[in-house]
Amino acid sequence: MEKIRIGEKIRLLRKKNDVTQDQLAGYLGVTPQAVSRWESGICYPDMSSLPAIADYFSVSMDELLCYTNNQKEQKVRDYLDRADALIEDGHIVEALELLRTAMAEIPSSSALQLETAQVLSLYASMVGEKAGGRTGTAQAAIQTALGEAVSLCRHILEDCTDDRLRDETKKTLCDVYAHQLGDGVQALEIADRFHGMAYSREIIKATVLTGDMAFEQAQKNLILFADNIWWHLYNLACVPDISGDKYTVDQKIDILKKGMAVFSVIFEDQPLFYADRLANSCRQLAILYLSNGDTDAALGMIEQMADYAVAFDSRPDSGRYSSVLIDRVEYDKSADSEDRGVNPAQSKCARLAAGLASTRAFQPIRQEPRFRAAVERMSSYADKV
Repeated sequence: MEKIRIGEKIRLLRKKNDVTQDQLAGYLGVTPQAVSRWESGICYPDMSSLPAIADYFSVSMDELLCYTNNQKEQKVRDYLDRADALIEDGHIVEALELLRTAMAEIPSSSALQLETAQVLSLYASMVGEKAGGRTGTAQAAIQTALGEAVSLCRHILEDCTDDRLRDETKKTLCDVYAHQLGDGVQALEIADRFHGMAYSREIIKATVLTGDMAFEQAQKNLILFADNIWWHLYNLACVPDISGDKYTVDQKIDILKKGMAVFSVIFEDQPLFYADRLANSCRQLAILYLSNGDTDAALGMIEQMADYAVAFDSRPDSGRYSSVLIDRVEYDKSADSEDRGVNPAQSKCARLAAGLASTRAFQPIRQEPRFRAAVERMSSYADKV
């Protein structure tokens, strides 16, 4: 953003609207000399003053800042890329500072507002983990960050017309309310704003397309639905807030195995991205078996987990699925999704090996040769990735 262009734009708008420097200064609560310095290019207005200037002259922020649509979109992409790079390296605070600067410069960007809300959620989680949620200062910082995240999301839903951004915003808002603020009522209210499954993009495409396109969409839907079925079964077995004490340990084991069976039906013997899900299932099965005192079964799950972790980390960049149910679908590694805050540069093997070393549940088998061999296998493979 060039200072002189902002000053020139203010001067042109002032002349066009027959406004004196004194009048503009009086409206903004600054001195006429300040306006003169802006227009001369000596300095430029504080970012917090820009919305008031734009409002005074009834122009958009983009027009005031001399952005064309292409320039604005490129600037937003640049900021988002820089923020993502910082997040991947674990620099959450620095990413948040960058995004605040970006929003001040381009306050009309819903994409920047959403990214900031998501990073505020990450920041709140980070503060909670470091402080254990035990100090009043930490709690205040968490509540402030989450309050700002909610405010940004609410603002997007009021002003943004982009359906994709609105849906992502609603999902973010649901996650903050449900998992960080513990407000299930608000989370449900937001969730009810989504379309029902029968009106989802994937379902509609499958009903309106014909021929080869309809065939390929139906196959893509199988992958999407299989993943969603697995997640629901995994949650029933592993998430206390969902299942509570409704299932016995043996029933949870059976549920997790059913989730893994979904893979064999749809994907057959070609895991690709699904190997990530299978590795997670094996880890949870090992914990459940240990709680039942079945050491041998637990060790078997740890060994399978290592197999799937290696398979996930060694998957190709692209290819076509071989299963007859999805053989028209092209696989794209870059489309694999991971949770925010997880460093994609860190392999699945590295994350799981670190978890095995730190999770208390595995203490009874940590010295077992099979356990140590599985950890060593994942650690060795992680060093090669």
